[in-house]
Amino acid sequence: MMMTQMPVDLDSRVDFDVSGGVAVLSLRRPEKRNAVSREMWETIERHLTLAADRDDVRVLVLQGSGGSFSAGADLSGIKSTQPGVAKALAEAAARAIRAVASFPVPSVARIEGACIGGGCSLALACDLRFTTPDSIFSIPAVRHGLAYDEDSLARLAELIGPSRAARMVYTAERYDGRHAAQLGLVDECGDDLDSAVGLFVAAVLEGDPATMRATRRLLRQGALATARGTR
Repeated sequence: MMMTQMPVDLDSRVDFDVSGGVAVLSLRRPEKRNAVSREMWETIERHLTLAADRDDVRVLVLQGSGGSFSAGADLSGIKSTQPGVAKALAEAAARAIRAVASFPVPSVARIEGACIGGGCSLALACDLRFTTPDSIFSIPAVRHGLAYDEDSLARLAELIGPSRAARMVYTAERYDGRHAAQLGLVDECGDDLDSAVGLFVAAVLEGDPATMRATRRLLRQGALATARGTR
């Protein structure tokens, strides 16, 4: 299959690697706990858009670096005097999150450390979320005067229930990995994160690729329709 040439302006703080059927998207901004700038959101979208039709990609793993998944969107520039800065950041984030949610193969978020705001949105867009007991989950958007995106709210409510989702968003409470697992926000919580992710990846690779893609599409369409109340 002919490979599409990658754009030259991809942000190097987002790494995308494919090996043995496994695509790994890594956020590499550890000094900021992998806070995602507009350029990084755009790069996430581009990597996944270009990889969506690759026959050699059978499962997707999202992860951070330096002990954190992601502290969310980088808000350092939204107080800029330039008009539209916050809107551009939000739109870039929404496109990237949609690219994760619509990616055609099974996906898993490998979560350690901070999983905050937009980081939660990335994790929620995956099929499964595995984490460690000392990870921290929170959605503090309202404290920054920002609206959490509609699709992420729908996924959150579908996973943990409307009232628990409301409490998490309204109060910006912080949950550790064990509490997140009790709520249903994550699927597994344990100390051996690599083993948990590895077992899932290995199981996916044993399945028929075409059937896996079809099943993934049906599952995600049905889950989001249910969360939005359109079924």
